[in-house]
Amino acid sequence: MDVVGIGVPIYDMVMNVSRMPELDGAATANEAFYQGGGKVATAMVAAARLGRSAGMIAKVGENHRGRFVTEDLAYNGVDISALVVGEKGTSSPFCLSLSEEEHKTRIFIGRPGTAGELLPEEIDYAYLKKARYLHLENGNAASAAAAAFARENGIVTVMDADHYQEGIVKLLPLLDVFIASEFFYRDMFGELDYEEGCRRLLEAGPSTAIVTLGSKGSVGMTAEDGFFTTACYPVQVRDTTGAGDVFHGAYIVGLLEGMSAPECARFASAVSAVKCTCIGGRTGIPDRETVRIFMETGRIDDRQAMERLAYYRNNL
Repeated sequence: MDVVGIGVPIYDMVMNVSRMPELDGAATANEAFYQGGGKVATAMVAAARLGRSAGMIAKVGENHRGRFVTEDLAYNGVDISALVVGEKGTSSPFCLSLSEEEHKTRIFIGRPGTAGELLPEEIDYAYLKKARYLHLENGNAASAAAAAFARENGIVTVMDADHYQEGIVKLLPLLDVFIASEFFYRDMFGELDYEEGCRRLLEAGPSTAIVTLGSKGSVGMTAEDGFFTTACYPVQVRDTTGAGDVFHGAYIVGLLEGMSAPECARFASAVSAVKCTCIGGRTGIPDRETVRIFMETGRIDDRQAMERLAYYRNNL
């Protein structure tokens, strides 16, 4: 495998409205369908869509939610042979992903599953050993065990540090590429200058530090490239759900293609921008040729995205 992810796949109900209703109000959905979600899971979809072999190690529920997230990973080209299914009747997490056209924002309302989290002993280490890259989203016991295994076996580990966790900070010495959200960064460093914060992250262990800043792009640092900034690509945004997840998957693809850190960030920004032109975290993820054309011309070929949208519309 080019990349293997360890994380929590989520059963998303995707809805989009023109404007959020007031309290006790109502709104008509422009779109409504079910789709697989989850940070690392969607990053693996992005890597697969971009032409790389991607697999997922995770625990999923045994009921219809677990079956759906498993089938959606497979539909999007992710290898599911290392998934662990929970006991009979258990469920995967559920999330209502509600996006709004007017302010280009979204809210998430979630409910945890009952399958339980993946345990270190449930990881298929023989499967993981085949990977060139490992992608993680938290600092729990399974992630820590996988990161240690990856370091021992020469596998490059990438972390999606979205929400601040002490467990993630403790893993810094075992990580190679640390990509943090602006929220994680502020929780860790407060108002510290980004360049100094990135320098401190490198001193803690990783060779690359990136901070994603939403519509403001991203910043990053490596010893070879120094401190750099990356602007967002201008597109007609419809839904930013999954934008960060897709950025991570695309960044890993850039590494697999031999790009430098600034080039990876620029490439990932382009892939994420194209994704944001469609409703849902996975609907608009482009293939490699679509990204190439977009980066060269600014034009987006949305034919594949429309085919996927029709596929997802049928499940509600």
